[in-house]
Amino acid sequence: MNRYAQTIEHLERSCENSGLRRALAARLNNALKRANVSSSRVATWLGVSECDVQFWRRGITVPPLNAFKRIAAALDLDVHWLCTGRTQGVAAGRTALLAVL
Repeated sequence: MNRYAQTIEHLERSCENSGLRRALAARLNNALKRANVSSSRVATWLGVSECDVQFWRRGITVPPLNAFKRIAAALDLDVHWLCTGRTQGVAAGRTALLAVL
């Protein structure tokens, strides 16, 4: 399965699984906090309401993939990681090793 299909599948599962949804929200919230970006600013970037972004950050709802793509691009993050928490290939092994250390 290609990376795009994996990302879509993960987002679909996240809508139904509160644990996945909360993990996704935590990654999004942490990324926005590290970048010092407010929900209001993200809402303006995406043309959505601030409430939508706040719901995403709290794990109440899941943003569509196009929103993740735009947020990831603006924050210079890997969209696949932002959506799934996983990296691919060699980087995945390195990330797992760093998490252990």
